Amino acid sequence: MGTNTKSRWFVGASHDELKECALYAFPHAGAGVTAIRPLCLELADTYDAFAVRLPGRESRLEDPVETVMADLADKVAAELLRHAQGRPVVLYGHCAGSAIAYEVARRLDPVLVRALVVSSHPAPGSLRREPTWGLPRPEFLKQVVTDGYLPSVLLANEELLDIIEPALRADYELVEDYELALYEAGAVEPVAVPTVAVHGRDDHTVEAARIEAWAALTTGPFRMLSLPGGHDLPSSHPVELAAAVREALAEG
Repeated sequence: MGTNTKSRWFVGASHDELKECALYAFPHAGAGVTAIRPLCLELADTYDAFAVRLPGRESRLEDPVETVMADLADKVAAELLRHAQGRPVVLYGHCAGSAIAYEVARRLDPVLVRALVVSSHPAPGSLRREPTWGLPRPEFLKQVVTDGYLPSVLLANEELLDIIEPALRADYELVEDYELALYEAGAVEPVAVPTVAVHGRDDHTVEAARIEAWAALTTGPFRMLSLPGGHDLPSSHPVELAAAVREALAEG
């Protein structure tokens, strides 16, 4: 990795040399580093690229999960500031990870945040959805499949579901409660950083208008990108997504 700072929160995909800017990528609900690593590898020629590993998954399976957005964002922001070593950062979030990336951006000095990039997730506070995280397993996992987080073929694998369901439920509680509170409050605090929102043209889980609604969450420049592909752009189209993000940030 491009920094000698060790952290259980971040897994590097960069070369040995220290780059001028660090990128931190937040995966979708219930996911770990594996889900976001293809994109990090594609961006590693431009940034010190790090996948964010949240508690309750992969090597952190035994760590207590986080279900309160403010608490999680506080912890990640503090870890990230130490890890970045004073360099400017790009925050990227995919699907539910977009909401976490946004909240982390709110906690950082805008001077340090070169850009916030989000994909495949409605702007927080832009729509109301009743929480599903407390539903019984069949109903809850049906919603997870509908949201594009879980292939339906995995529903028959009870052993695997026993492993991944706790992190999924925790992330759903984290994001659903947070976004419902924002919607009911009727106001969201924008960040003063350039923001890029990405939508897959074949993504049937979220309307393009909900992606465009991220424009209201920044006082900086905003750009929306529409790419070929469905919901899971970081895994299915990492080359195209990386090229689009790199170009958008270069143009400012």
